[in-house]
Amino acid sequence: MPSQTGKVRIGFIGAGGIAGAHYQRYMTIPDVEIVAVSDVDENALERRIKEWNIPRENTFKDYNEMLSSVELDGVSICTPHRYHAPAAIAAMKKGVNVLVEKPMASTGDDAYAMYKTAVETGKTLMVAFQSRYDPALVASKKFVDSGFLGKTYYAEATGMGVETGRRRGLPGSPTFISKQLAGGGVTLDIGVYPLDSSLYLLNHPIPVTVDATTASYIGHDKEASEVVGAWKWDPEKFEVEDFSAAFIRFEGGLTMTYKQAWAMHADSLGNPLILGTKGGITIANGVPTFYTDQNGYMVNISPTAMPHVDGFRQKIADFVDVIKGKKQNPIDPRGIVMMHYIIDAIYESASKKKEVNVSLPSDLSHP
Repeated sequence: MPSQTGKVRIGFIGAGGIAGAHYQRYMTIPDVEIVAVSDVDENALERRIKEWNIPRENTFKDYNEMLSSVELDGVSICTPHRYHAPAAIAAMKKGVNVLVEKPMASTGDDAYAMYKTAVETGKTLMVAFQSRYDPALVASKKFVDSGFLGKTYYAEATGMGVETGRRRGLPGSPTFISKQLAGGGVTLDIGVYPLDSSLYLLNHPIPVTVDATTASYIGHDKEASEVVGAWKWDPEKFEVEDFSAAFIRFEGGLTMTYKQAWAMHADSLGNPLILGTKGGITIANGVPTFYTDQNGYMVNISPTAMPHVDGFRQKIADFVDVIKGKKQNPIDPRGIVMMHYIIDAIYESASKKKEVNVSLPSDLSHP
């Protein structure tokens, strides 16, 4: 519960770049105070002390010490991917609610451990997918849940609120391109957006098999890193994939293709698509189109206007409202855990060069 002053006390685990975006949005929300920060990087801590006016005694190199020393209602976890799980689990076990940056974790087992801890402790575990607030996704979800599509049988997971693939957008930070720190490349970074959005629209069907491929040709290409307009990265330190694609089968006959790229010789990998027996959906340039038959004609339905939503601010505001008891967690982590087991299978299939089964814990596959 918030403090006696009524303010929601937020701490940060990880003080790097994305933490700044969280902080900016927290500062637009009444009754929130940032009271503590932890990071293994002393320079990052010093920067936040000055920028955020954090008392030096409330900055820590070890987040466990912060969790034991400072009374907190919630934390934003903004560490490299590999460290999301231990930090989230430690916070929830200390009675602190968690907003964790995407990806939820670097492996399915880590994500599952986080989910089980949330269930056992009763604390909120919210995954920071601002894409869930994308107006096109929100509109599409309403049509899907109304039964507009009939039985869904095929989907394509690309784009969905973010780029439909980058031409030369490899991040240069080791937190993204180091296998040890990130756990994976484009799949875990921006591949999670189309995967999460599509699976959310489809109400998280149970995955069965995955046949996938990954590539890292451009990431290792020095000439490709030096062209005009390319993001800056070191090809010699690039350890993960810059492209991934998969064909995924689900229970009930539904199939889905997935594609995402940090770098490619093309401008787009295409737009999201869902096909059903009674209707279909595509999303292009932030606007959904709904296809169906009506009164003997094939018709297309598109909104004449779409609202503007700051999804990043909204996810922060919702997290605060959950802490205050004003709403339920709007981003249920259970389905995201299943997505991470699909990602595990993508990496396994690409490594083995064959189709593999998706191994889910029994309470996820048959709740």
